[in-house]
Amino acid sequence: MKRIVVIIFILIATAANAQRINPESYTHEISAGVGFNTSFSGTYGAYPAYWMNCSHYLGRHTGFRAGAQFMPENMDVDGFVGFPVALSLRTGMRQINDAYAYGGLLALDMLDTFIWDRSDNIFADMLAVFLLSLVNRAEFHVGLTPGYIYGETNLHQSTYWGADGERYNEITGIRKSGSVYCSADAGINLSWRIWRFTLNMTPEVHYNITGNYHVYSANEQTVHPQDSPLRWFFGMNFGLGYLF
Repeated sequence: MKRIVVIIFILIATAANAQRINPESYTHEISAGVGFNTSFSGTYGAYPAYWMNCSHYLGRHTGFRAGAQFMPENMDVDGFVGFPVALSLRTGMRQINDAYAYGGLLALDMLDTFIWDRSDNIFADMLAVFLLSLVNRAEFHVGLTPGYIYGETNLHQSTYWGADGERYNEITGIRKSGSVYCSADAGINLSWRIWRFTLNMTPEVHYNITGNYHVYSANEQTVHPQDSPLRWFFGMNFGLGYLF
């Protein structure tokens, strides 16, 4: 079994080496993809996002990126467009054949663990470790996302029975506080390079500076309604990039 796995990794590495390029010679990358956004509380689920951006690097490790993002719905409020800008710091890029060799060694180490310990789901674990080890480059970025929310407040009314047996009205949902949006962002971009193309996975954290989304709840028995802003959000983006 070990011999078969080693042969497969050698064949893949040989094929990749035939298209070997110098990725450090490219100072631009254009990327596009999809992702999702959710609040840290997790109360309102995940909302799809569509994005594209262009990166320019001033040197081997430093640069900046700018782009656009569209969300049909966010936090139950329709319509959001944003224009993220960020400063970035990236690592050097490993050649792909080196990544394959490293991933193969890690996978074989896990196979030894399986042989001696009989761990469960060994092949799924080997695949996950192998794919993660193929990451050619990591890029850290911080920046801002100015934007605009063109949807309206999403509140709905319902009725309930109180302890006194009376019927009361209650209003709950998301209240939009202003259309102009701005968030502070931080994230890490993990990329897998195939020739000039890159597959990207980018987890990000966003802090909504302008406090546009408020959790609202009021009923006829309360004097002061709940009106709490949602500040912290988490996003995960997946995309395809091209180096030039």
